[in-house]
Amino acid sequence: MDKSENLGKEKPGYIAMTVKEVALCVDESPNVIRNWMKELRTYIPLEKNESGYNVFNEKALEQMKIVKQLHREQNYSIKQIEHYFATGGESIKPVPSKEVGEILAEELKALKNEVSRLREYSEKQEEFNKLLIEQLQKQQDYIDNKLENRDQKLLETIREVQETKLLTASTEQKGFFARLFRK
Repeated sequence: MDKSENLGKEKPGYIAMTVKEVALCVDESPNVIRNWMKELRTYIPLEKNESGYNVFNEKALEQMKIVKQLHREQNYSIKQIEHYFATGGESIKPVPSKEVGEILAEELKALKNEVSRLREYSEKQEEFNKLLIEQLQKQQDYIDNKLENRDQKLLETIREVQETKLLTASTEQKGFFARLFRK
């Protein structure tokens, strides 16, 4: 025999359901029911059976059905459901401080300002990059020019050294033959 059936027999006309049975009745998981019980404990009249388990009477079952309707069908948060029960059924209707159009207009304006700021930054960055490229090109031209001058001077020096060697060698050769034939 089920525990809830035992409780019902002790008090005629009394319904006592476990969390699992209530979950089946309201088509939710037992974990969801336990969460609602924990969050809304003051508004759901629960009793404990002889085993120490929470059991739901008719009023508690009705409260759980209301919680499900508010939460699932009307998208109330737990805080809104708490307010609903605390005020005796008065629902919370959030009062928007501004019209949706105003909020969207402000957001659009902020986005446009941000886009404008980013464009300005991008233009400055492009200008900086151009100046940097020009400066780098000038440096490269300077380096290339210096290397070219150095290479020309080096080649000139090498030619002079070779010419000097040739002249010296030809002078020495004449001197050798001249000495040879003179004797």
